[in-house]
Amino acid sequence: MKSLRIALLLTLCSITYALAARPAAAQSEWSTGGYLLGSFPMNDWGKIAGFGTGLDATDILRFGQEKPFAWRLSTGVIYNFARTEDVPPANLLPTSKLELETKNWSLLFGIGPEIGKRTGEVQPFIYGTAGFDTYWTQSTLSGTAGGLPYESDHGDSRLSFAWAGGFGVRRVVSQGYRGEISLEYRSGSTHKFLIPDEVTEDLGGVHTHRDGHTSDQLILRVGTVFAD
Repeated sequence: MKSLRIALLLTLCSITYALAARPAAAQSEWSTGGYLLGSFPMNDWGKIAGFGTGLDATDILRFGQEKPFAWRLSTGVIYNFARTEDVPPANLLPTSKLELETKNWSLLFGIGPEIGKRTGEVQPFIYGTAGFDTYWTQSTLSGTAGGLPYESDHGDSRLSFAWAGGFGVRRVVSQGYRGEISLEYRSGSTHKFLIPDEVTEDLGGVHTHRDGHTSDQLILRVGTVFAD
């Protein structure tokens, strides 16, 4: 929680600085992008989460139209489609068979620096952000345990610090419009979801050990940037 409070404080300070500085910038450029998202879960999150899709809106504030440095502020939402994975048979009694179904909504927020080329029709860039993810995860463990029907729910809803880094390219389409494609690695620091390896069974029943994990994913953005 301490790291989350620090992250939120830094985020609020960055937003205040960016908004306060805009009127003083005679040649500032404020761009807004709208994107379709594709999410590819990785690592522990990739063991249970399905492919995700969503929408994103990003504001880019540049103090000088030709300057490579900018601030970016992104807000997005992603839905991970339901995915079902079997619990390893070695974790269960011989007469048992369980599977874990997981689906998830995420709200994403981040603010940070961006550096990119400002001349030419094709303009590559890199960026990094810090902020938070909010998760609404629903997991259902079901099947047979000891030869009898079994079902239990193991959801998780929480706000977690998150950081991201990415790269992409923009191409001038017409005056004031740029097409964009980018790829981002994003990691949420604490997400208490259940994975199949954390389910065990003995003569006393079924046991689950829902530990904290990072939510790692690759996010593909495709959209259009509108510049003032």
